[in-house]
Amino acid sequence: MKKRSTVRRKQLSGQTYRLPKLWNCWGYDGPLETSDGECIVEPTKYFADLLAWIKSQSNLSSKLRSKSLSQINKGARRSTTNGGDWIRTSIAYGMLIRSATAWDHDADGKLAAKPFHDMGSFCKTILLLPHIKRLGVNALYLLPVSKVSNVYRKGELGCPYATHAFMQLDETLDDVTLGPQVGDINKQFHLLVECAHRLGIRVLIDFAPRTVARDHVWILDHPEWFYWIDRRFDKNFAAPHIDGVTYQNPKPDQLGDIYSVPEVNRHLKRFRFNPGQTHPEQWQNFVAREKAYPQANVLKRIAQAFGVTTAPGFTDVINDPQPPWTDVTYLRLFTDHPTESTRYLPDPKQQPPYIHFDVAKSSIFQGKKPHRTLWNKLSNIIPFYQKFGIDGARIDMAHALPRDLEDRILQKPRERDPDFCFIAEDLGTENHKKAKAAGYNLMIGPSWWMEPRAHEGKLHEMIKQIAPLKLPVFASAESPDTPRAVTRSGKRKFAKQMAVLNCLLPNSVPMVNSGAEVYERQPHNLGLDAKPRDRFALPKSDPYYGKLAFFDKSILHWTNLGATEICNLIRNATELRRPHIQALTSASAYIEPVVNSNAKWIVSVAYKLGSRGNLLVMIANIDYKRSHRTEITGLGTLGKSFELLMHIASTPPTISVQRKNIVARLDAGECCTLRVNRT
Repeated sequence: MKKRSTVRRKQLSGQTYRLPKLWNCWGYDGPLETSDGECIVEPTKYFADLLAWIKSQSNLSSKLRSKSLSQINKGARRSTTNGGDWIRTSIAYGMLIRSATAWDHDADGKLAAKPFHDMGSFCKTILLLPHIKRLGVNALYLLPVSKVSNVYRKGELGCPYATHAFMQLDETLDDVTLGPQVGDINKQFHLLVECAHRLGIRVLIDFAPRTVARDHVWILDHPEWFYWIDRRFDKNFAAPHIDGVTYQNPKPDQLGDIYSVPEVNRHLKRFRFNPGQTHPEQWQNFVAREKAYPQANVLKRIAQAFGVTTAPGFTDVINDPQPPWTDVTYLRLFTDHPTESTRYLPDPKQQPPYIHFDVAKSSIFQGKKPHRTLWNKLSNIIPFYQKFGIDGARIDMAHALPRDLEDRILQKPRERDPDFCFIAEDLGTENHKKAKAAGYNLMIGPSWWMEPRAHEGKLHEMIKQIAPLKLPVFASAESPDTPRAVTRSGKRKFAKQMAVLNCLLPNSVPMVNSGAEVYERQPHNLGLDAKPRDRFALPKSDPYYGKLAFFDKSILHWTNLGATEICNLIRNATELRRPHIQALTSASAYIEPVVNSNAKWIVSVAYKLGSRGNLLVMIANIDYKRSHRTEITGLGTLGKSFELLMHIASTPPTISVQRKNIVARLDAGECCTLRVNRT
């Protein structure tokens, strides 16, 4: 860490605590020092004053806890025809708390627990709320907050999706610096949701019901809910390779060919019946000892006593290049084998429960006998978090759940809150009707891979795809699983342009992936659209070089040069979106302009504004090296006057509006948004 040079000083009392300057955007007037990109405060006073400021920003009742914002504002009545559709008019901010609010508060070059809680926490997310609000965000999407396992963990911290206990908050998010002012970790999460609500921000969580940590707390009482293998196969366990098959989902008519592959037969032989079934009395004694004298790593002792361990997970896609998920395992949702697969097993009764491509995709390949108690537990997880007042959730791998179980998970929260929102993990657009019918309000969608390929025509293609969908999609040039936008073709020009464009796309919800607003280069994870080299986006001299937030101690580079610039740009784009939201979310208001010249490099969308005949028109040059002249038609008869609402470029725009067209010359990466009269 470089030495900070003090720019301004006031007398500080007590402990001094460094924060990114960007966080301090709410008018704090207490003792303060400022240095390069940071401010230095006394933490308890700063936190107490911020809580008072947040409370002053709304006239909401003091009794907010355990209620969603819809329940607070409307007594749990639906805000729209379809419960949860408030997300359509939202601007989302997605974050992994432990990295997004991590900071080296004492400047010792380490992310430690003392003297301050340097890793992210619920309380420090409250510190971040003014910044998030200033961006124009009104929906905070939190990656998993449940307790994470320490067994088989990847990296320094383990993946947040390796859930050890669904009904417990991850203790690493308990803030030892600020938390004592609030109470235990449950009270800290309660307060975070309450503060967000006071600022008009709804809170959604990520929930992964299909996989859990390999040592999940249910393992002792319900070993039958897991898949088991001989411990000797643990180290090299992986999905079987199917020769002659490309990357694809399993289909019923493929099963005969798949199960005839010798490698699949060897795979099946690695599985074992659960130890509670094979050694019932010994297992009961083992469980009694473990509960009386709990210790870390129960799987190690199970392996020593019974010779088995839970099976590592892998994707439900045949020949997926992703390596095995060594830290998580699948839950066994049925007591029997999938009906369609059973005929291909040599001896179904003697075959221990196993995980395979088809078994993992239990939305298609199901048994006849569900584990009802397990299903009940899974459907009660989101209601548990509703006690904190959350407003919605994303269901990870919902596409792989049996429809009956998926229905339960979606329906139960809406018994408590009819306006509860659900996000489908679907990364494409083809299942939009099915997702809407199931009860979802939004899909992840394809922007994370199509926008970085704008130069290949994918952005044009994406706009055509999403405009007529039954559900909106997220609009973002990056996700927690992809490389960062600023590392793609076009670099900062691309990141800036997409930040604006995503606020103006049809049938979409802008999503800021934490760090995008400070030109963050380092990805959270490399699960999608990534190459191994993408892990090393930072200079080698950076202390977080090569670290991934999903697994390691990591921070966002809040003091990056240009961070204020792009934050202001996002804020301006969201402010532009707000008064035009009715048109931007109306299928009947959307117009697809005709680009008559340089159509490869020019993207344009347009919307009818009310009954006066005005149009909102966005035109962007997605060539980041060259300028292009273009002519836009298909908008009807236009007046000659227009108002330039927003502009990204280093020079003034060259635009003229004629009777039937708009003529513009756009610099590399330039983006213009106009209000045009139509006669």
